[in-house]
Amino acid sequence: MVILPEQGQLEDTPFPVLLLDLHRAQFSGWARLSRERASKSFLFRDGVPMFAESNLTSESLGVQLMDAGEISRGDYSRVIERVENDGCKEGKALLELELIEPRGLFVALKDQIRKRLLECFGWNRGSFRIEPGDPPPEEATPFRTEIYGLLQEGIAAYWPSDRILAEFGEHMGKIARRTAQVPRIEPLLNTDEATNAFIDALDGSRNLWQALQSATSQKSLAAAWVLHAFRAIEYDDPDEPAASADEPESGDLEIYFSDLAQETSRAEARLTADGDAEGSRNGASERSKSKSAAVLCRNIAEKFGRIDELDYYALLGVDQHSDASAFKRAYLGAAKDYHPDALARLHIDDEVRDQANTVFAAVGRAYAVLNNADRRREYDASLLGDELGLDGEQIATAETLFRKGEILLRQGNFRGALEFLQPAVDIYPQEADYRNALGWALYKRLPSDPTAARTHLEAALDLASDDASVHFRLSVVLRALGENDEAARRLAKAKQLNPKVR
Repeated sequence: MVILPEQGQLEDTPFPVLLLDLHRAQFSGWARLSRERASKSFLFRDGVPMFAESNLTSESLGVQLMDAGEISRGDYSRVIERVENDGCKEGKALLELELIEPRGLFVALKDQIRKRLLECFGWNRGSFRIEPGDPPPEEATPFRTEIYGLLQEGIAAYWPSDRILAEFGEHMGKIARRTAQVPRIEPLLNTDEATNAFIDALDGSRNLWQALQSATSQKSLAAAWVLHAFRAIEYDDPDEPAASADEPESGDLEIYFSDLAQETSRAEARLTADGDAEGSRNGASERSKSKSAAVLCRNIAEKFGRIDELDYYALLGVDQHSDASAFKRAYLGAAKDYHPDALARLHIDDEVRDQANTVFAAVGRAYAVLNNADRRREYDASLLGDELGLDGEQIATAETLFRKGEILLRQGNFRGALEFLQPAVDIYPQEADYRNALGWALYKRLPSDPTAARTHLEAALDLASDDASVHFRLSVVLRALGENDEAARRLAKAKQLNPKVR
């Protein structure tokens, strides 16, 4: 039985976890969220979102349709005028002005609920309040929002890979197999090749970490989170813990282990080829093994003792500026050293073998992140957050918000971009790119705000004085403010830094 709190903080109960709890509790009533000046309310029936209210102008129905290109700015002005004059809802105004068909309005309203819910996945701070009540009327059923796909989409869009992987916690080393729930949930997910590969890997022959090696896309990782959250994966402790070194099934690793076995066989053949030399060589071999074992044990013990404080680069033993080939060499080297067969040949005791398994699992997680360009970028951002005294998760979230806002900016959806860029700047105001993008969005949106735009662009200039795009954008804003001389100087500087600027 799920016990729902009356209120709480999103820092303690992230929005997707709250959604999951509401669904499991078959909750009916209102869930009200607030963050700074933003507030939203979601109406549930039997654990499923039915309606959504928001005080964000960017989430109004008219803006949504305008951003999607389904109505023009002139049409939107007519809608607002009708709403203000008649005191009606935007949906009714759209129908009366014949700007949308009833079926189109139905689709738009349902999509509005989904978008208002999705935006909350990016709320890493804020509060919520749960207000149980009578279920909404039956006629509300058409606006039911399917929960599995919603959770997958929100997790994929707003949670970095590291955060998703952290949710699996102690299950990483356990044997994973799909349950009878998978065929029911899978059709409701947005699957891709990586998602299908992950589900296929849940056959009970490998542990969860090995299965997750197939989840190479953000979409598939989010699908894995959904399946895990809805208990569509069951876990068993491996029969032989020492043998579950959490290594991915890899042709490279097979070659390494095959080569290791062949080297051992050749060494043994040489040792037995000459009986007189055998004792001498065995003695040398044993001394060499003893020395190698002592060095390896020290290395294992050192990393095991510091495993919580070592970053991924230190775990792999590589420099932060290393390339993918260095990560691969380091990982394969660790796989060769920490493999159970290699440890057994060196007569290393069970306690150290258990430590080696723990260390190698951490090395595997480090390699999976650093060997993926997107995951590495997010991880580097989290390290930067630590250096700045910020929470690593916050700085990674800021980077994700910025990327989404930048995409909307390029698409000309300036109002939508602001909803991502403003919180990115709030989290990390020292990033020039964030300030640059936010300033431009403030200028380009309607109504334009060149004064606020100038503030952010000048802040970006203080942080990155050689960025031609900042000089150019500031010149445009200054011209709009009537400061033509300064605008000309900024434009000249932009052309000096980048001759392609026109």
